[in-house]
Amino acid sequence: MMRIALIDGPLRADHPALDRRILLRPGNADGPEGAHAGAMAAALLASCPDARLTNIVVFGPGLTTSADCVAAALEAAQGAALVLCALGMARRDAAMAAAVDALAATGTAIVAAAPARGGLVYPAAFDGVIAVQGDARCGPGTWSRLDLPHADFGACPVLADHPGIGGASVAAACFAGIVASQLAGVADHRGIAEALACTARYQGRECRTAAMASPAPR
Repeated sequence: MMRIALIDGPLRADHPALDRRILLRPGNADGPEGAHAGAMAAALLASCPDARLTNIVVFGPGLTTSADCVAAALEAAQGAALVLCALGMARRDAAMAAAVDALAATGTAIVAAAPARGGLVYPAAFDGVIAVQGDARCGPGTWSRLDLPHADFGACPVLADHPGIGGASVAAACFAGIVASQLAGVADHRGIAEALACTARYQGRECRTAAMASPAPR
């Protein structure tokens, strides 16, 4: 059984993949923060349907959180095979960096959202974190190797059943599911990113002009 830490809003209590919940913020499972968490879980589970989720709730009303809360969530994620943090903080935080280092030292895979526009965000910008942005070339189950200063990979940025939620968050969740599907039965998780880089359908950044002029390869 794959145990994945979902750092996000609260999943509904009857979500079939929910193993346990850690409340760091009083999020509402029926509010926008719950809808966001549900979308992230759906994107992740599409590639790894047998995963069990530890839902670490960092979003309160209005999808708000803090660096301290995200750092505490990363600390609480110890023991998970993979951590998904489909959000980003603008400020580099020492406690968050230390929590990332502690997870990476155990071989835990960490996937985080890295928006295509704006400055660096954390935890995606920390060493040892797989940073993912949306890539319009990618459909479900496919990914790109970007090697950009702010993003390692691109993945599908849309989710059919959740039309109001998209972008880097969905891409990170989709890619986390792909990573999780590769982790099963692997003793050392550190080589997963390198293997996925070699097998990416697309190599290099997305060229929107070219993408609009001709269909994407299949």
